[in-house]
Amino acid sequence: MLKGLSGRTAVVTGAAGAIGQAMCARLAEEGANVVAADVAEEPLRAVVSTLPSKALAVRADITSDTDVTTLISAAVDEFGTVDLVVANAGVECEVHPVAEFSPADFDKVFAVNVKGAFLTAAAAVRRMLHQDSRGKILFTASLAAVMGSPGTSVYNASKHAVLGLARCLALEVGGTGIRVNTLCPGVVDSRMMRSLEDGMGAMGGADGPTIKQAFEAQIPLGRYASPAEVAATAAWILSDEVDYLHGETFTVSGGLRP
Repeated sequence: MLKGLSGRTAVVTGAAGAIGQAMCARLAEEGANVVAADVAEEPLRAVVSTLPSKALAVRADITSDTDVTTLISAAVDEFGTVDLVVANAGVECEVHPVAEFSPADFDKVFAVNVKGAFLTAAAAVRRMLHQDSRGKILFTASLAAVMGSPGTSVYNASKHAVLGLARCLALEVGGTGIRVNTLCPGVVDSRMMRSLEDGMGAMGGADGPTIKQAFEAQIPLGRYASPAEVAATAAWILSDEVDYLHGETFTVSGGLRP
């Protein structure tokens, strides 16, 4: 068991997605009270029904300040504190060159990936500053936050913005005792990657499986990460095993580098 997770209250956004589900499962295994949030209510409840510890499902649209505030309040009402907040919710973008990109999809991606992370972190800080246990905030960005790739400009730009937000927040709240860090997964075996593979393939005249093989060939470990491997890293960052980590950026990429 990792030190400092048992009995703590963890809020995870994007909990119905592959990484979010794995994070909820790992934190619950470590004994945390899990507050799982997502806009997809039925999948969310299915996730919570599998957790081995105390858990609460809260439907929340993280692009809504009202929903995010309600989410944090629900966690406090149920468990008394908010100790760990994982701003994990995110969406992929269409795959197109910049000149052909849809402004509507730009707005959607930035609303979820950037505004959602901002609102989640802001609500978490407001609560943590008024409780004895200050807490920890972990942003899920992406390896796309530190690199570029053709066709995914808007997704990459949104994740660059998340990393910038995290770095600024860490400087603002470090003196209060709130810890802030960022997790940047590389390619993860998930529905989102299937969507991006298909989009990149369509843009380049190939199919999704061919794009997957090309990605795997670039990864020194030769394979995608599992969501559970990403979640294990998140749990370690959120634990008291490494309490001096603050303002750090962690990649989980199998050796893949920009």
